Amino acid sequence: MPRKPSALLPRLLADSVLPCACAALVLVGVLTLYMMRGAQETAHLRIASQLEQLAGELEHDDGDSTQNVLDEALRDGRGNALQRIDLEESDGSELHSGAPVDATFERYRRELADTGKHRAIVMHVDTEKELGARRQILLYGALSELGVVLLALLAAFALRWRVMAPLQRLQRTLENLLDGNEDIDAMAPHRESHREFARLQSSAAAIAGLLAAHRDEWASIQHASAVDALDQLRQSQAAARSKSQFMALVGHHFRQPMQALQLLTASLHPGIDEEQQAVLTQVRASIATMTRLLDALLEISRLDAGVVTAKPGTFSVADLFLRDRSTLIEDARRQRVSVVWRRSWQRIHGDVELSSLLLQQLASNAIAHAGPQGRVLIAARRGHDGVRIEVRDSGPGIAAIHQQRIFEEFVQLHGEADRRDGYGLGLAIAARLAKLLGTQIGIRSQPGRGSTFWFDLPRVATADHGGASHRHPLPAMHPVS
Repeated sequence: MPRKPSALLPRLLADSVLPCACAALVLVGVLTLYMMRGAQETAHLRIASQLEQLAGELEHDDGDSTQNVLDEALRDGRGNALQRIDLEESDGSELHSGAPVDATFERYRRELADTGKHRAIVMHVDTEKELGARRQILLYGALSELGVVLLALLAAFALRWRVMAPLQRLQRTLENLLDGNEDIDAMAPHRESHREFARLQSSAAAIAGLLAAHRDEWASIQHASAVDALDQLRQSQAAARSKSQFMALVGHHFRQPMQALQLLTASLHPGIDEEQQAVLTQVRASIATMTRLLDALLEISRLDAGVVTAKPGTFSVADLFLRDRSTLIEDARRQRVSVVWRRSWQRIHGDVELSSLLLQQLASNAIAHAGPQGRVLIAARRGHDGVRIEVRDSGPGIAAIHQQRIFEEFVQLHGEADRRDGYGLGLAIAARLAKLLGTQIGIRSQPGRGSTFWFDLPRVATADHGGASHRHPLPAMHPVS
């Protein structure tokens, strides 16, 4: 359901119609009160004027025509609702003109100057006519205010019909566009819409047409991209299968001849000639190098083909450090490097075989780069929810610009090409093993200050029953000359 802009109409009424209506109501009320007060003051002025006129005539009266003057003044005051005139004489007598009046009539008294004849004039005025005029003015004011209210309601209806309805149609149009409904005929301008809203509706219809065209174009592009991506995926899968098949053939056709060469060279006994001994030693070294290269390529092929899968379990860091130690000890002796394992009995979760292979690759890389008389430290550090396995060496270090390239195949940094012990595949294998374990290899290194490689494994919480007190730390391995 499209949302109606219901809050807009009260806001428009409160900001535009309501202030004008309130101002008009106040103005009509003020004018009504002013006119009522003006009518009352006009009536009083008329009576006061007639009273002054009568007082002036009586001041010049000789006494014979006093009653006629009062009667004439009463006739002239009939239009001002004058009903009776009383004249108080100086001798205490009174003259009257008009019939007796009701006590509700309004009395106007005028003291006369000391003429020796008359003392005061009292006029009795019927206020019913004045009240009728004031009620009529009040009625006109109420009708005017009612008209203002009706005009405000008419303005609200006009806003709702002329503004809100087109806005709601425009909002429904835009929401249909957002929902993907490009019914352009339904977006046509309404016949009763104002021309400005009709322009907006026409613009929305035009946008809908353009959006439909762009969506069709985007759908075709997505379809083409999906087809290309599927083709590329198939090609990559075919390439991976071809690579795996090729490496399997290589392993099948080359491993046995290499093993035969190793057995053959091992059975050969060099003579006394030093040249023959040197040649035989070189042949054995070349065969060993080719064997290591073939094993590394086969390992990468197995990891890329998905043949190797992780089998998670629980084991201790000490068990991890004790696996394949003999190979690392032999490498350290050959390279004249000291290797130190730092004691740790924490339990971790993961594949112990893959973790051991990953640690062996990192440790072998550290031993190869530590240099003669160098030092390699293998330690485990407890983290917030895991254990970090670190391998630190005292080698030349790695610049920040090269720290990501070293995990690519056959990448050897400057100065490493003269080494015949490797081909730049150890860290590439280590990166694949870390991915299988669900972790990644971190590196911290600076030129001239050595390197530290690490990977994290989840820690298993175990209660310490004090059994670690009788355990012996792993011994430090030093070079053997």
